[in-house]
Amino acid sequence: MLFCTLDGGPVSPRYVRAMLMRMAARAGIDKRVHPHGLRHTHAVELEHEGFTVSEIQQQLGHASLATTAGYLNHISPSARVAKIRGRRAAL
Repeated sequence: MLFCTLDGGPVSPRYVRAMLMRMAARAGIDKRVHPHGLRHTHAVELEHEGFTVSEIQQQLGHASLATTAGYLNHISPSARVAKIRGRRAAL
């Protein structure tokens, strides 16, 4: 469990969404921030650390590798483009 109450119990999903909105506002983030976005961010961070797509799939509990690939392609296309450009320059 990532979030819990002071007595160790679970926090309601509504509370977590509201908390993330407050934290984003305090940080000056204008973009929509939502709990599921944390899963996407986690997947991309694992990819940046060198984990394979299948390892990320297992971590996230996806039944389909295509779902995991969708997460990674959706969040970090600019990083992927930069990587491709770097490889072309090296050829």
